[in-house]
Amino acid sequence: MAGAVTPEVRAAQRRIVGTINASGRLNADGLAMWREVNCGEWKATAAEISADLDLLQVPNTIVTAFRFPLATSYTKAMRKGEEVRILRKDLSHLVQWMPSLEQVIADIPEDAPHWEFVVFQPRADCMAIAFLQLSAEWPTWSKKQARAARLVCAECDYDLRDLAEDRAPYDVRLPEQPKRRRLVCGKCCNDGLDEMERLTALAGEPS
Repeated sequence: MAGAVTPEVRAAQRRIVGTINASGRLNADGLAMWREVNCGEWKATAAEISADLDLLQVPNTIVTAFRFPLATSYTKAMRKGEEVRILRKDLSHLVQWMPSLEQVIADIPEDAPHWEFVVFQPRADCMAIAFLQLSAEWPTWSKKQARAARLVCAECDYDLRDLAEDRAPYDVRLPEQPKRRRLVCGKCCNDGLDEMERLTALAGEPS
């Protein structure tokens, strides 16, 4: 951080450091900060955070990301938000403004979670792979919060975030609710093969 720093840049630095301390989430992919849509009245929006990072010349992107619904939510719908993300390879640009991050980044475990939550989707012709648009903090949610986000097996209540080899999450939807995501572990759905057979048979029926 050579040379004089303008008051505007120094103010951006203070805001970013405060935001990271309050809501930053580090993992194997980098750093993320989530903001609910229309939160501007109460806290900095994702766009404002991104603007401060741009001022500090820290590469970043804004993505759509969802969090579990609040217990008091009437609709129980996932909360839509925007997440400012900084790739791990770009964190060096941030460390010069926040030196305390250097050791924290170095201590990230090799098996740390990533941003993406991978789900298998059985289809008549293949087994597709989808990535849920979740907030980067999904690995730290309580099981109650994960259940509210429908990240537990709909059959046996297994926490699908544990990522055991025989418990991978499959999106096996009820025939009467074909547009509603329904995650089931591999043990409960025969690794999605039964659903693929059902869909294949259904596709072969005359209309």
